[in-house]
Amino acid sequence: MNPNTGKWSGTTYYGEVPWCASQYNDRQAVYFRIANITWEPVFPRGMYTFLPDWRDMVFKYKFDDDRNNKYRRFITSPFVNDEVNALAEEALNKSSIGMDDITDLLALTYYAGNYAHKSVQECAMEMQDTYVRLDRSIANLLELLDKKVGLQNVLLFVTSTGYTDSEAADSGLYKIPGGEFYLNRCAALLNMYLMATYGEGKYVETYHNQQIYLNHKLLEQKQLNLTEVQEKSAEFLMQFSGVNEAYSANRRLVGSWTPEIYKIRNGYHRKRSGDLVIDVLPGWTMVDENTSESKVVRHSFIPSPLIFIGHSVKPAIIQTPVTIEHIAPTLAHFMRIRAPNACSAAPITDLR
Repeated sequence: MNPNTGKWSGTTYYGEVPWCASQYNDRQAVYFRIANITWEPVFPRGMYTFLPDWRDMVFKYKFDDDRNNKYRRFITSPFVNDEVNALAEEALNKSSIGMDDITDLLALTYYAGNYAHKSVQECAMEMQDTYVRLDRSIANLLELLDKKVGLQNVLLFVTSTGYTDSEAADSGLYKIPGGEFYLNRCAALLNMYLMATYGEGKYVETYHNQQIYLNHKLLEQKQLNLTEVQEKSAEFLMQFSGVNEAYSANRRLVGSWTPEIYKIRNGYHRKRSGDLVIDVLPGWTMVDENTSESKVVRHSFIPSPLIFIGHSVKPAIIQTPVTIEHIAPTLAHFMRIRAPNACSAAPITDLR
C-alpha cells in the first residue's frame, strides 16, 4: 500500500497494478474510509497482560488526525491486514484464481509489528491487540478460501520472523560492548585515504545499507586496478571501531568459502551490489545522519514458525531444522513441478 495515497501500488518492474486492484483503488480504497476508522482494544483492559506498570489507560487512535502521516500510521496498524484480505477477495472474485485445474499461487503479507514504529514498551497493549486482530484476519482468509475454492483444494503455508522495529541500544550499565557507526563518515574518510594514496578525485561514488560504491570511471581514467583498490579499501575499513569485517567484491566472488562469505555471497549481485560490504559488530548502532534513522545490529538466532496446512498434509511436527530455502522446493514438490533454477535446498518430504 502506498504510504502517501492509501492506494495499492506496484513497482516499476511490474508497471501497472492488475485491473482488479486498480478498480478496487477507484472504488473501495482506504482513502475513502480512513476518516471513519478508529482503533480501540478488542477486549477490556484487564485481558491484556504483560503491560508496563505505568500503562493503565486504554488506547484510541484516529488515523485522520494526522493529515501528513495518516497512511503511514495506518499501514503499521492491524487494520491494514483487513485491507489485504479485501484485495485478496477482489482478486478471487474477478480473476480465474482457483477456477481451473491449473495451480495458482497467492502470496499475502500481513503486518504484526510496532504501531507507528514506537518501542515495545510504549505500545505493549497495541502489540497484543494486533495479534488478536491478526488471528481474526487469518480466520477470515480461511473462511474466504473455503467459500471460494474449498480448503480441501488449498495448501497454505505460514511463516514469519516475528518482526519488530530495531531495539534500543544496550545500556552502558551492563558494560556490553557497543558504540555508534556512521557509514557517511566512514565513506568520507575512505575517500580521503584513497586521495592520499592515488591522488585527487572522488573515489567513493555513494554508499547505502552497509555498502560502499567506488567510482569505476575515475579508476579507469587513472588506470588503477579495481581489485587492488577494493582490497586496499577493505584493509583500511577494517581499522574502524565497530567493524567486524570488510568484504571486497572480489573476495565475495572468488574468495575462499566460509559460512559468513556464503551468506553474503547469496545476496551479492555483480552489477548492483557495492564494491565493499561492511559487517558491523553486534551491539553497535548503525546511524544514518542524512535520515536521522538508526538500528542496532543483532546477530542472534531468531526462531521462526513454518506451518503447512491443507491439501494432503498430515498432522505432524517436523523435528529436522529447516530454513526459508526449503519453502520453494517444498511447494514445487506438492505441485509436482520442477523446483526453481537457483534452488539448492531439498523439499520437506515428511509432510504427507
